[in-house]
Amino acid sequence: MNENKVKCDVKNCVHHSGKDSCTANCIEVGTYDACVCGETVCTTFELKDNAAKG
Repeated sequence: MNENKVKCDVKNCVHHSGKDSCTANCIEVGTYDACVCGETVCTTFELKDNAAKG
């Protein structure tokens, strides 16, 4: 069971549980100089092999 309780809506990531949560053991969020939410990014993201690249 995933106990880290990190909510994630990125369904094409290998760490997505299918229930809107992240299953990664730890996450990294960047960038260091963000001023608004739109300037941040999850650098733990990995595209699923079967995900559509768009």
